[in-house]
Formats: sequence, C-alpha cells, structure tokens
Amino acid sequence: MDTGLLQHSLDDLLCRILPGRPRPSLPADADAQERYERLGATRLQVGRTLAADPALTVDVAADVLPLLTLDNGLTSQLVFPLVAALGRRPVLTFLIDRAGNGSWQARTNSCSAAYWVRVWHSTAGRDEIISATREGTITWEQARALLQEVARHPHWRTGDQVDDLWPSLWAAAADTFVHCQDNELRRQLQSAFPLDAGRYPPGHGPLLDRARTIADESPDLFGRLLANGSGFGIAI
Repeated sequence: MDTGLLQHSLDDLLCRILPGRPRPSLPADADAQERYERLGATRLQVGRTLAADPALTVDVAADVLPLLTLDNGLTSQLVFPLVAALGRRPVLTFLIDRAGNGSWQARTNSCSAAYWVRVWHSTAGRDEIISATREGTITWEQARALLQEVARHPHWRTGDQVDDLWPSLWAAAADTFVHCQDNELRRQLQSAFPLDAGRYPPGHGPLLDRARTIADESPDLFGRLLANGSGFGIAI
C-alpha cells in the first residue's frame, strides 16, 4: 500500500474539513512504525469528523471516495461515514467501477472496502432511543424493548438496496484474483467472491474455473475460498 499518497491525501482533506487546524508533519527520518501510527491517527480523525456531519460528507464525497482505492480496507473509518451519508448503493457502485480499473492494488483495495458496505447498519432510531434514555424520558427497560424492535425491523433507504450489485463486485474480484499474479493480493481478495458459478450471470464459468485452479494449487493460502466461505453480500 502506498501510505505516502494516502497520508498526503488525508492531510489535504483534513485541512479542508477542519480549517485552521495546524498541519502536523513527520521528520524525514521517521520510521515505518511512526508513519503507520500517524496514518492511523489521521484516518481516524477524518472518519470521526465525517461521521459527525453527514452534510459535510456529502459535500466532500467526491474527494473521499477515491481514498478507498488507496487504503487497504482494514478499517471502516472512511467507508461507514460515506455509506451513512450517501447510502450503500452509490458507494458500492463506485467501488465496483474501481474494482475493474487501475492498478491491482487499487482494485484489491476497492474490493476490500466493499466488505464494510456489507456490514454497515443504519443507526436510525437507535441514537434517539439512547438519547431519550440518558435524558430520563424513557427507562432503560423501555429502551431495551425499543432497541430490540429496531433490530428486528431495521430502517432501509432506497439507496441501501444493493443485492443486485454484488455479482458485479464478485466478478471484478475474481478477475483480479486470476490475473494479478500476486498471492498477497489474492489472499486479500479470496474473501470477496464465491466460486459457485450459479451465483453469477451466465458466462463467468471459465473465469471461476481458473480461480479454482489457482486456489487448488495453494490450498494453504486459499482455504477459505475453497471451503465456500467467501463472497461479500452472501449469508455464509
């Protein structure tokens, strides 16, 4: 992962969304651990700032979305605010497009970010219940019952319906898995797509056969893919 470019892009974004904030710098001889910690702290601050202001997130979404292709997708810090502000569908549509274009690393990062689109859940209703409890408007027992009801009947927006999009993400992930020639990236990708051709539109059988052959040659690396324990958007 090119952490230098991601760090620079996050610093620029943070200066825009928190004007007046002094721009921190690392010494030229900073080691890898210092750079890693600085990147993590910056990403966290950007994510928290966006999560606290969905309107701001909408305004800067065109600048935040491309950052997902630079990040390795190990955290939800950039994805969750985007999904909360824009909806699952616009974010996943962007990631599917980028999963089929650019460097192998960028394609892989896009596929990894899609995981967080899958697991994000709206907090609509929940935050109000918790606030009412803290203010003493309702009791904790009443809050527990209301929260259980929210969990049983989650709030869905039109922009959160994405079941029809997952096959396109799987196809892009499988294509990168087959062609990238990098087993580290392949290990990152193996959770993103299933090998079951029946889950894809017609015509993907040969691609999935090639993916299975690669996985069969290194079962110690790609055991999850071979065990049918993969595929974002699938109830496993």
